[in-house]
Amino acid sequence: MALLDLQSERLRAVPVARLSPQDREALFEPEVVAYLPDCFQGLETDAARCALLDGVQQEAEPVVLATRGGDAIGLLILSHGAAGNRLRHLGYLFVRAAWGQGYASEMLRALQDLYRGQLVVLSGGVMADNAASARVLQKCGFVPGEASEAGELTYIWDAQRG
Repeated sequence: MALLDLQSERLRAVPVARLSPQDREALFEPEVVAYLPDCFQGLETDAARCALLDGVQQEAEPVVLATRGGDAIGLLILSHGAAGNRLRHLGYLFVRAAWGQGYASEMLRALQDLYRGQLVVLSGGVMADNAASARVLQKCGFVPGEASEAGELTYIWDAQRG
C-alpha cells in the first residue's frame, strides 16, 4: 500500500519533490515545527530543509498533503515497516494557514481508510503540551499509551481491528 494513494475530499498525497522553496519555508516555520523533534528546529535555509527531507526519506515515507487545487498545506511522514513488525510511526504537520480547518482529522481518517484491515499499527507521538494534536488523534480512534520520560505520549491505532 503506497502512501501516495492517500486522498480525501479535500486532500491528496503528492511527492515531496513537488515542494517549492516557498512551500518548504511555510512548512518549516518555527510555529509549525514547535512540537516536532529537534532535527526539525532552526532550519533557516532551503538547503537545510531539503537535507532534512532527504534524510527523512531514508527512514520513512514522506508525502506532501495538497489541497485539490494543488496548494501544499501539510506533510505526512510514515516510517517504513520493519520486517516482522506491524508498527509504523507517523508524524504530520500543517502550515499555519491550514490550522483549525479539520485537515488533520481528515488526513488521519484517509490514512485509516488506506490501511484499514491491514497488518499495520499506526503510532503517533505527541508532546504533552500539544493538546490540539492529542485531541485529533483521540477523535480519530487512536488510543493513548504510556508517556515517555521526555513528556511524549504515544497514541496507537490498530488497522487490523479498524
